[in-house]
Amino acid sequence: MSSEPTVTYLELRESDADGAAAAGLSHTGKGLVLLHVQELAAAGEPRGAVTIVHDAGGHGGLFLAVGRRLAESGWAVALPDLRGHGRSEGPRGHTHGVQEVVRDLGDVQDHLAYRQPDAPKVLVGQGLGALWAVAYASERPDGVAALVLVAPLVDPRFDLPEPSGGLMKLFKKVGPETTGRIGWDPAQRATQAETRQLLAAEPAHDVITVRAGEEAAAAARALGPRLSQMEMPVLVLFGVDDPIAPASKARALSGPRVEVREFAGVHHDVFLDARASDVEEALVRWLDEKLPR
Repeated sequence: MSSEPTVTYLELRESDADGAAAAGLSHTGKGLVLLHVQELAAAGEPRGAVTIVHDAGGHGGLFLAVGRRLAESGWAVALPDLRGHGRSEGPRGHTHGVQEVVRDLGDVQDHLAYRQPDAPKVLVGQGLGALWAVAYASERPDGVAALVLVAPLVDPRFDLPEPSGGLMKLFKKVGPETTGRIGWDPAQRATQAETRQLLAAEPAHDVITVRAGEEAAAAARALGPRLSQMEMPVLVLFGVDDPIAPASKARALSGPRVEVREFAGVHHDVFLDARASDVEEALVRWLDEKLPR
């Protein structure tokens, strides 16, 4: 089996202002958005599929290493770039709303289900992606057999522009697609110098729009209530020394169906940081326990 991913471009519907599918499709490319998805085939007979949802400003390619480890364990893996990120189309760092993200993840899951209609589907979300994964699982629980939240962004904080007062508001209009900064330094995201260099070189990884920031805050407020209603098993993985998503808030998510695993000496991007192999093994073992072959 090749460890190199194949690339799929899913043709998705454009969104209206609320994130619902916009009308007006034609036989041309108008009304469509191309979503870039990297896929890794499972070793041997696939036991199911794992979709990994990236963080604010990220892209699916950052998870190739853990994707390969999951593929070795028998999982087919999908690594999508959300709209406005990586090689997918859309305004950089923007979302029209959580409904748009849920729709897009649904299309990714449907694509996987076409190949494996009866196999279990696992959703893994990193940082902001963890909030999107919870939103999807709460709306479409039948499509998620297990949920993994990695350094969940319980209290998202971004450097977003605010409307100006007085005469300045005539010259500086702030709208949903006005861009701000994610504002995370690579040193906050990883302890290792080589990983920090990788993150610093990522194109446009520091861009987020006003609407995307507002939707992140709303998804974070709904996180606790949504998790309390989950019926599928949930795993939370986080770094003890994460300055972006504090460990204390990740620990507080523990519950009857929510297990937590913490890793000392690790910052926010746990699949890229110093103990990445330990985190990968914890994930694989947990999946073996909850969804055995």
